[in-house]
Amino acid sequence: MKLSSKKAKLIDLFFFLFYHNIIMKKIWILLFVLFAFVCDAKAMSVIRDTETEAFLLGYIRPIFKAAGLNPENAEVVIVNDPSINAFVAGGQTIFVHTGLILKANAPDEVVFVLSHETGHIVGGHIVRGYQAMQDAQTTALISTVLGGVLAVVGGRPDAGIAVMMGGQTSAMGLFTKYRQTEESSADRTAVDILNKTGYSMLGFEGIMKTIKNDERLNTNSENGYMRTHPMTQSRINDMQRFLTNAKPPRKEEKFDLVKAKLSGFLLDPETVFNTYSGNTVYDRYAQAIAFYRQHKYPEAFQKIDTLISERPDNPYFYELKGQLFFETGKLSLAEEFYKKAYELKQDAVLIRLSYAQVLLEQGGEEKAKLAEKLLQMVVQKEPDSPFGWQLLAKAYDRQGKKTDADYAMTEYYLNAGRTADAQKRAKKIISFYDEDSVFYQRLQDIIDIGDSK
Repeated sequence: MKLSSKKAKLIDLFFFLFYHNIIMKKIWILLFVLFAFVCDAKAMSVIRDTETEAFLLGYIRPIFKAAGLNPENAEVVIVNDPSINAFVAGGQTIFVHTGLILKANAPDEVVFVLSHETGHIVGGHIVRGYQAMQDAQTTALISTVLGGVLAVVGGRPDAGIAVMMGGQTSAMGLFTKYRQTEESSADRTAVDILNKTGYSMLGFEGIMKTIKNDERLNTNSENGYMRTHPMTQSRINDMQRFLTNAKPPRKEEKFDLVKAKLSGFLLDPETVFNTYSGNTVYDRYAQAIAFYRQHKYPEAFQKIDTLISERPDNPYFYELKGQLFFETGKLSLAEEFYKKAYELKQDAVLIRLSYAQVLLEQGGEEKAKLAEKLLQMVVQKEPDSPFGWQLLAKAYDRQGKKTDADYAMTEYYLNAGRTADAQKRAKKIISFYDEDSVFYQRLQDIIDIGDSK
């Protein structure tokens, strides 16, 4: 990797000090101070749910269209985190925290946040943000080396550290100011998108009020200057003129159902029962899941049955009942309800995956044939799914399709991060395919990946 001439000279100076043994003890202190600036990165917990993904994509695709993006390129990842947040990290995938849905009071609030993140995509903020970060790093590097020179050569460690800390603060300030400008720009883009899609700007006001309440309750909140978003009140003031005569927020059943479902799965059951204490379809949905989590299966089944009787065309109620039967060992009944969910929602990858798993758990060549058909679509739509390839290998094996099973296991190993195992199996089976076939080329690519590591 090439460095700019400015960075190269600074690094040369640093290593000159190091290699010439100038007060080695102070050098090590300098190194310790330099590398003490680390990020406390928290592992991101991703969850998959067909209903929630479909719900979010149902908003994101029209938003993309309104923003001039291709709706078919939209992707969503659900992050299991109770905070109100969503973000983009390159590409056209929006990461959505569960806390956004759980704490929103109307679908317009979710739509505003998704529109705001789409504004970052349209504005190319991620790419430009990398450049801004590099500029900030250059500022920090200059101050760190100058501070080191002052501390080591000048014999003033206190002044040297002050220079380094000041440079770090200045660099962070430059980057934060840039990010705040981006956030304001994304807010303005969101206004245009909401106008085009027909959602209310009161969604912005509602979610901002909830964020402000969270800030008041959270005594550990960061100083406003250090945040990557502008101060909440500043954003409200800046957007106030767009709130005049705004239409009221929408009421949508799909929003309330997803919120009830996530509450049932993610909140403490007692909290669920206190929050969803009535007899609406949303109450019973949350209650059914909470009973299931408490292993009170008769109560859970009773609630689900009332939901199915009232909403016989809702595939997710059948999916939930199939899940309960599967986890209680009643495989034939689980198959029946997963089949119904699949018939109502054939494009749902996760429903196909669960249906195929139930079929394979029961055994038999006929069920394996049906599972194969289901799973071929799964790996076509999500070729990086280790579990999909693993189940497909099992479906092939049950039918005596040994080579196909080996190929599927090769893909499983590769997507599970076991490159050496994938390479070994690819070398074993590649001779069974014609050299001009897509399978041969794919196996050769896998072998090359293994050889390059």
